[in-house]
Amino acid sequence: MTILDGGMGKELRRIGAPFRQPEWSSLALLEAPERVIEAHRNFIEAGAQVITTNNYAVVPYHHTPEFFDARGIELTTLAGRLARTAAGTAEADIRVAGSLPPLFGSYEPSRFDATRAAPIYADIARALDPFVDIWLGETFSTVAEMRALVGAVADRPDGRPIWTSFTVPDEWTDGRIALRSGESMDDIVDALVDERMPVSAVLINCSIPEQTGPALVALRSACKRRRVDLELGAYANAFPTARSGSYQANEVIFERRTELTADRYADDVAGWIADGATLVGGCCDMYPEHIRALADRFS
Repeated sequence: MTILDGGMGKELRRIGAPFRQPEWSSLALLEAPERVIEAHRNFIEAGAQVITTNNYAVVPYHHTPEFFDARGIELTTLAGRLARTAAGTAEADIRVAGSLPPLFGSYEPSRFDATRAAPIYADIARALDPFVDIWLGETFSTVAEMRALVGAVADRPDGRPIWTSFTVPDEWTDGRIALRSGESMDDIVDALVDERMPVSAVLINCSIPEQTGPALVALRSACKRRRVDLELGAYANAFPTARSGSYQANEVIFERRTELTADRYADDVAGWIADGATLVGGCCDMYPEHIRALADRFS
């Protein structure tokens, strides 16, 4: 079992780092980079074996295209360096996952532009390359995002693992388990197999726990159907359920579900592990206490 970290943005806010929309977690890179190291260390001390670079919001969507062109690669490089610094001072062997996030909006598959995405992902990968052990495409809403990620990193000669993680909606449409784009878990696995993408793990993230379990079961079924051996995982959020369909990812700061305690979340994760997950952690509003509960029970 591999224990991942939790949500960097809200952990940065909890420890007093600068935090607001639309910059989200990237504001700390600009104004208080020492706090980024502190947040990484908090998750490591809680038991995380993999930490993710804090460049999720260093994208055109959370700033502006002009700002990203001017400073995006600088800040992405800094995020990689800070994560590697935190990992390097830990007593345990900590791996660093390089985040390749949604570029044009979380949960908004209609905004994705593959032509624009290709050079941006390539630039992000070059910036993170000296610091990371794993490539992590996260909070993807469509198979096209996975395809663009793989195109940016698959040709690197060192063979670092490529993980891709998808988000699913708070409610299924007509009871059908699918991505926010409407694509199915079968569509993910079919693309990986038919296009020979060198992806070693598929995860579900930044989704409510109630939806994460069914999505994992559907992923496992898709893997069995195609006879492909992929590592599966999940790191859910603690956002409130039934959010408005007009919600945009850089406009609102949701407060976490107080009933989703560390022990209750660990109970959810136990079910995912029973369904085949071997990579588990937390996303937005999941704090070191949640990761500690996972490490105590499963590592």
